[in-house]
Amino acid sequence: MACLAKTKLLCALAFSLITLSAIASSINAQENTEDMEFAPGATGFINAPITELVIGAERAAEELGERLNILGAMEGVEIEDLSGIRERALNDPRVRRLLGVNDEDANTTEEIRYDGAHLWLLLSFSMPKQSLQQAMLEAEKYGVPVVFRGFVNNSVYDTRAAILDVWETEEAAKAFGIDPTLFTRFNVSAVPVVIATSDTLEICETQGCEDDPIPLHDRVAGNIPLDTVLRMIALGGGVGSVEAKRMIEAADEL
Repeated sequence: MACLAKTKLLCALAFSLITLSAIASSINAQENTEDMEFAPGATGFINAPITELVIGAERAAEELGERLNILGAMEGVEIEDLSGIRERALNDPRVRRLLGVNDEDANTTEEIRYDGAHLWLLLSFSMPKQSLQQAMLEAEKYGVPVVFRGFVNNSVYDTRAAILDVWETEEAAKAFGIDPTLFTRFNVSAVPVVIATSDTLEICETQGCEDDPIPLHDRVAGNIPLDTVLRMIALGGGVGSVEAKRMIEAADEL
């Protein structure tokens, strides 16, 4: 039956609605055949026992806390040969790479540390205050490098306190160096001691100089005035005599 002119538009709309309904039914049928998964809450309100979950978590935490054995801070822990451990670590190629240390720069630095030095005064912070003062004052007069084996209690702060105990102020304190390799290289076990060589020391061939051959040198140990020690070495005619004479002459010219 033909539609009237007024009803043509209504017929077209009705046909369109029927067609869209059919298409929607087809799509829904296709989606329902697939195994779909939905995120929590995507299909409606989540009914979770929040209060019960919180109470259960608190109870479990209390039970775990009762079973834990909390260790207190360890006090008075002593590490043997800490200086040696530090020296070996810093000489380990892997550690040096991690620290970004260039071996060529490191070698240059160590060579500069001994640049032109042939004579050293080795001391210890355990020496009496007056002996340290006198030795370091004499070393400054003759230009002799003062070297200690390590830091007091392996601590920079304790070392600073020891220096202030000797000199009272940082301005009055005399220069010194920290170098355990000198003590190892020359097998020094007692201080004060003066070491004099004829050749400038090169860098350690082994870790911390532990297995390096002992260089030819003169040594005078004991609580003896540095002026006397230098004259003994100069008159002895040994490998350090030239350097000892030079230091005496330089001091006399002042």
